[in-house]
Amino acid sequence: MVTCPRCGGKSRDQEFCDHCNADLMPPSRTPPPAVCPLDSEGPLQLTAEQRATLTRPEAGVTVRAPNQSWRLHWIPRGAWATRRAGVEERGRYRGNVLPPCRIVPDQNGVWLLAEAWSPQPPPWLLPPARDPLDEARRLAAFLDVLATALGELHAQGLVWLTFDPRDLEFLPASAARPAPRLRFTNLDLAVYPRGRCPDRLHVNVKFAAPEICRFRACDLGPATDVYHLAVFAYYWLARLLPGGFFGAGLEAFGFALPPLRTFAPALPPALAAAVNRGLAVEPAWRPPTPAAFCAEFRAALQTAEKRATSSAPVRWDLGVHTRPGRAKAALNRPNQDYALLRRFDGPPRALLAVADGISTCDVGSGDVASRTACAVLEQAFGPPSSLASFAKAVTAACRQASRGLLDWALRNGHRQQLAEGLDLMGTTVTAAWLEGNCLALANLGDSRAYLIDAAGAEQLTVDGDLGSALLAAGVPPEDVREAGPMARALRDCVGGCSRGPGGEPTVNERYCTPAVTTWRLLPGDFVVLCTDGLVEEGVFLDPAALAELLRRHKDLPAAALAVKLADAADALQRPPGPLEPDGFGDNISCIVIKVLGAARG
Repeated sequence: MVTCPRCGGKSRDQEFCDHCNADLMPPSRTPPPAVCPLDSEGPLQLTAEQRATLTRPEAGVTVRAPNQSWRLHWIPRGAWATRRAGVEERGRYRGNVLPPCRIVPDQNGVWLLAEAWSPQPPPWLLPPARDPLDEARRLAAFLDVLATALGELHAQGLVWLTFDPRDLEFLPASAARPAPRLRFTNLDLAVYPRGRCPDRLHVNVKFAAPEICRFRACDLGPATDVYHLAVFAYYWLARLLPGGFFGAGLEAFGFALPPLRTFAPALPPALAAAVNRGLAVEPAWRPPTPAAFCAEFRAALQTAEKRATSSAPVRWDLGVHTRPGRAKAALNRPNQDYALLRRFDGPPRALLAVADGISTCDVGSGDVASRTACAVLEQAFGPPSSLASFAKAVTAACRQASRGLLDWALRNGHRQQLAEGLDLMGTTVTAAWLEGNCLALANLGDSRAYLIDAAGAEQLTVDGDLGSALLAAGVPPEDVREAGPMARALRDCVGGCSRGPGGEPTVNERYCTPAVTTWRLLPGDFVVLCTDGLVEEGVFLDPAALAELLRRHKDLPAAALAVKLADAADALQRPPGPLEPDGFGDNISCIVIKVLGAARG
């Protein structure tokens, strides 16, 4: 491991930092002088630490002189020949976002002095707002400032290829300065014209756009900085700034960023879609400019605000359907899914749930687990139940169901098997409570809830699998991808057990406590609760296909829509045959909530 002198991170790569891509090759043999001449402000004595930092030209130190702060770079005479053209080209550009620089020759090299502002804490390091919408508003305000700065750069034909939020100088608004300002501090030594791949480029691999990493010069332009802006927004909402993901950078996992909701479970709907459009791998699929990206984000924020503040009365049409799926049915295997729908009157309310029993257990069976979980849920709710009591009641029910499955196993003589580490039956659960225009969701495992509106389908739940848990804990995405199918293993579910201090089988409540969120619904919305036999990207339906089917058949009743969705997923299954004795398929369950405007009269 090597310690990067620029960012302080530990790097496995001996040449370029894993974190900021700084050059880790041995520093110049020509150390900077102990004194930097500042012309009219006189000489400045440097500390040993500052001189050590300045052994690399791209590294700078900020110092305070009597009248001005300066960022200093030292370029030894041997390096000046290769750096000179870039530095002089940089000097020909002007603007508020590029700090004024001047060259000061010295005996053994050249000083580059850039005007600097006094350090200010960046807004993304402030504690997050309690209301996710307030946090999104803070982000939108800063995105506007950053997009304006990037627009000024683009107006001069330049692109910020070395995008890194740590290299922003920030001046907040004040009485004398009504608008905040930004400057790019890692463009002191060189600037980057659009359409040109430089020979020497130190990028931050946690932000660098695909076309930079793939050396596609013709694609380098304003849309490149749109990608940078979108990654910045992603990291802000995921609370990953300023460093981004741990690991080797975006290219290491093919620029396929995990769902933003993995890191921000309460993220208001619509925002992730706006961010994802800016993250498109192909520049042509992104908004064309940072200003256009900000406009789309603002529009998404307005949609989210409208949803969050809506008090429009609604009614619902509910439909439920479950089936084994034709592959399992051909083998006469039971349906290990279970679907629950129970309505309450005065006022109208509903309890809904889908459960997908785990088929690979050693003790018990998936169908028993899913049926038991839904039975306990149904018993836990009655006419007095309400939105306010949902979180407490559903949590207690999931824990009770887990204890009930363990009790069943112990009553039926499986204590020794469990003590030896064999797997107890378990099930996913995604439960919902409908009341007025509010939807509360509780989920364990990888059964999901999707909101479908005019913008498309958005997953409202976070999969309770190992991969999601590892990502949320900071494991690099490429390492999670390397885990392959193991990353899909369930971490959270109703059921399963662990061994207590004495080896006695016990329920670990940490893994059977559901995540609970609350959302508002608007007329025209659809919500789909489903097991992975209905929606699984690349296997059965994907979210886009789900949305398209619902849009195409929106006039059907919810019950017919549930059947229509199941038919579409079932059509993608393959029955058993000589090449696939078990066929290819899974049990299918879905509940459709069709949100309607209040009845007239």
